[in-house]
Amino acid sequence: MKRMLLLVLGAGLLVAAEPKDAEARKELEGVQGEWVMVSSEQDGKPVPEEQVRAMRRTVTGDRYTVTRGGKTVSAGTIQLDPSRTPKAIDVTRSTGAGSGKSMRGIYETDGDTQKVCFAPPGKERPTEFVSRPGSGYLLSVWKRVRK
Repeated sequence: MKRMLLLVLGAGLLVAAEPKDAEARKELEGVQGEWVMVSSEQDGKPVPEEQVRAMRRTVTGDRYTVTRGGKTVSAGTIQLDPSRTPKAIDVTRSTGAGSGKSMRGIYETDGDTQKVCFAPPGKERPTEFVSRPGSGYLLSVWKRVRK
């Protein structure tokens, strides 16, 4: 009887988890493609305009690549959790600075514009879209490239 109860409870948990997973997959589908950076601040300071204009991000499946001037500066995996407020994003770098480390952040997508705010590896996830001096947070706005 206990075994049957555990099986039913386990199946119920799997069914309950499915909508969240489906929602996350739908969100991930919505960020596929190529993006260009529009603006960025790190640690409360604006990133120089020439660096911003050179940044591109491509998302394919659950993998992302960020390039600057055509050279890869970061690549890895992306995981979204749209059930949180604000929506949560985690990236794990497989190349570039911080390889193997995860960064926790938040995101907001409005049509072809996406805003993300990341904490440095090992730091708490941001709770708002702000990069204050001393926070180490990276706040960026990206625009989708339409072909």
